[in-house]
Amino acid sequence: MAQPVETTSPLGRSLPGGLDLRRLEHVMGLKTSLVDARLRRAFHRSMKDLRLRPVDFTILLLLVANDGVSQKTLCRALDISAPGLAVILDRLQARRLLVRARSETDRREHRLSLTEAGHQLALEAEARSHELEREVMAPLSAEEQAQLASLLHKLLPSDD
Repeated sequence: MAQPVETTSPLGRSLPGGLDLRRLEHVMGLKTSLVDARLRRAFHRSMKDLRLRPVDFTILLLLVANDGVSQKTLCRALDISAPGLAVILDRLQARRLLVRARSETDRREHRLSLTEAGHQLALEAEARSHELEREVMAPLSAEEQAQLASLLHKLLPSDD
């Protein structure tokens, strides 16, 4: 069986698999999807023993910084449906990583807080995330990493 030939894109990168991707060079979604897939694989390798999914990790870190946030606010921020978020929160609560409490000012709202175990797990996961980001971003200089972060920030959804 013949080895796949690597094709060089107009950007000078060697693309595995021998596929000619030149017609897709303009598709930023493809590039971000491929990089996201790489980041997700690294994430899963790093967090496997912590039994954290990317959304779990995100929620834990958001709760470290936003103790007592409402479920509704979290739904909006993460663009997750209320029933979808409830399933995730049930899973985290079953692991005794967070607690839900009715708001004292609006009994219809639930406020979320991490337990001590949840807080400790969040900090461990955060430390690991820095290492995995360093590994994946290693091909970029510090200046390029800052530039990429700035550009991606500009593309994030806003409250406009």
